[in-house]
Amino acid sequence: MSEAKAKIKSGGKRFSKFSIVGLSNAALDIGILNLFLWLEPTREVSLLVLYNGVALVVANLNSYAWNTLWTFRGRAEHDLRQIVLFGLQVLVNIGISNGLFWALIRPIIVYTEVPTYLAGNVAKIISVTVASTISFFIMRFIIFSRKRWFNERL
Repeated sequence: MSEAKAKIKSGGKRFSKFSIVGLSNAALDIGILNLFLWLEPTREVSLLVLYNGVALVVANLNSYAWNTLWTFRGRAEHDLRQIVLFGLQVLVNIGISNGLFWALIRPIIVYTEVPTYLAGNVAKIISVTVASTISFFIMRFIIFSRKRWFNERL
C-alpha cells in the first residue's frame, strides 16, 4: 500500500474512532441537558445556557479521556503542552457550542411557545455538531499532531 493510501486509511480510522467518542459525548451531553430540563424545567434562557455549559464540561472530560486513551493513543503524550492545548480546545468548544446554543434557543424561547425540551434538544444537536467538527480539526492538526508549530513552541 502506498504511503498516501496508508495515511488516508489511518485518517479514516481515526475519524471513525473520533465519531464513536463523539457519539458517547453527545449521549452524555444531551442526557445531562435533558436531566436538568426534567428536574428543573425553565424557559429562562440564561439558565438553559448554564445547563448546557455543565453538560458540555462533562462531555469534554469524557472526550479527553477517550481521545487520549483510544482515538489519538499513538499521538497522546499526556504532557503539559497537550493538556494545556486540550484545555484551550475545550474553551473554544464550549464557547462555540454555548454561543450557538444561545443564538438558536433564545428567539424560540422568547418569541414562541415551542416546548423547551424540543427547542433545547434541536439547539443542542446543531451546536454540538458544529463545535465537535471544529474540535476534531483542532485535535488532529494541533493538539495531537506530530508537527510542532511556531518553532516547537506549540
